[in-house]
Amino acid sequence: MYASRNESWDNVFNNNDVNFMFNSFLNTFLRIFYSSFPLIRIKIRNHKFSWLTVGIKTSCKRKRELFILLRNSNNPDLKQYYKNYCKILGKVIKEAKKMTISKRISNSHNKSKTMWNIIKDLLGKQHCTQDILKLTTEANHVTKQHSIANALNNYFSNTINKTKCHSLGNMTLDNLTPYSYLDQCSTDPLPPMVFKSFSTREIISIIKSLNTKNSSGYDEISTKLLKISANYICSPLTYICNKSISTGVFPD
Repeated sequence: MYASRNESWDNVFNNNDVNFMFNSFLNTFLRIFYSSFPLIRIKIRNHKFSWLTVGIKTSCKRKRELFILLRNSNNPDLKQYYKNYCKILGKVIKEAKKMTISKRISNSHNKSKTMWNIIKDLLGKQHCTQDILKLTTEANHVTKQHSIANALNNYFSNTINKTKCHSLGNMTLDNLTPYSYLDQCSTDPLPPMVFKSFSTREIISIIKSLNTKNSSGYDEISTKLLKISANYICSPLTYICNKSISTGVFPD
């Protein structure tokens, strides 16, 4: 992956079209990535729910092929075909999961326990929440749940009312209407909007602030991969971001 340190990114820096710049960056990045980490075939253990049939696997592979074709094409018919294909495949997977879960419950001796185990599996591990046992107010210590809820409600309601009254000047909440609120807000001049250029340090800081995940979106780049290569791709990314802001064009 560190082969990107020797990349000049000429296709990015020598162009003024934001879409072309981003597509060039993405294609170059993926080319380096797949040449560094070629795809290999691995065996997957049996899925916990046996809904993942051979037919569904084949359809998912076909969906992936269509996705790659669509990414490099502007054909509206292909785009519509891909959407319909995804919709049908989603329905098939949903029905397969439904049949598998129903079969698992029907074959179980303890259907209630099995049902709750399935729900836990689908939702993932849930963290136990602890109730607030005591709340200290200006007056006293509140321990009853109903009283705690009322105390919190009163506090936030009064805070909101004070904020509204302060921002609206002499206007009261009794005679406040949506139109009067907008009229009052329009009397205060809005601060001027100033665009400043990004720096590579800011781009790297933003990348490092992202949650580290192995999953990827449309661009096939995970945040984990983005963080690993941040120092080598920050220059073209910064240039693309600044060009997008200055031209008012966001990559398609």
